Amino acid sequence: MALLRQTFFIYLRNLKTWTAQPATLLTAIASSAFMFIFFGAPLGKLTLLPGFPADSYQAYLTGMVLVMTVVFSGSDMAMVLLTDILSGYFDKLLLSPVNRLAILLGTLAIGATRALAQVVVIILIALAFGVRFEAGLLGVIAIVVATTTFGVAMSCIGLVLALRTKSVQVTMNSWLLFMPLAFLTTAFMPKELLSGWFEVAVRFNPVDYVMSAVRAVIIEGWVWSAILPGVWVLVGMTAVLLSFTTWQYRRATA
Repeated sequence: MALLRQTFFIYLRNLKTWTAQPATLLTAIASSAFMFIFFGAPLGKLTLLPGFPADSYQAYLTGMVLVMTVVFSGSDMAMVLLTDILSGYFDKLLLSPVNRLAILLGTLAIGATRALAQVVVIILIALAFGVRFEAGLLGVIAIVVATTTFGVAMSCIGLVLALRTKSVQVTMNSWLLFMPLAFLTTAFMPKELLSGWFEVAVRFNPVDYVMSAVRAVIIEGWVWSAILPGVWVLVGMTAVLLSFTTWQYRRATA
């Protein structure tokens, strides 16, 4: 019970810090709208290609925008933790009579909140662009849960980077680590229309399985053969990354 209460108060502090800088959410909104406007319209006729799985390119693009946004949230969380470390606030928390696990959980909780806010905004933008979610309201809820969970997994990578390096330069450039995860996917074209080394890279990128599952819910509905591989990858990645982050955190704060 004490752990939950302490986690809650640390989460509230992190939430106040985040909401004091609304530009971070506005940036996510602007970048998402940019994706729909500058990729959706020019590439719209790709749906005429034989084998393209959607009638609306905006709908196809929505899965990419959702997943890509939460992937890059990992670098955001790295900077959040590093700011606390460099300011000395993190050390003060470690010296206080607070369960150290509560510090980690409170940080991950704000990562989930950031991802949730971004995902909801993107879905609203998609609806404004006329995207129809074939799985209905239940599908929208499933997408929100899945992508928010994936945002937590990506936050784990950012937290490990900050704990390991404690370097502003490395952390500021950590987005480069997330670039291959986000772009070596079926973000703009289905797997059937890819070729060469890119097709091979996509097959080994776990992010693409999550993206494909989210996209399937949007453009096909409850097609489990397309959804389940992404679900298993999401569950596995989240479990592994949470475990590794907890282990790394315990080592860094021992």
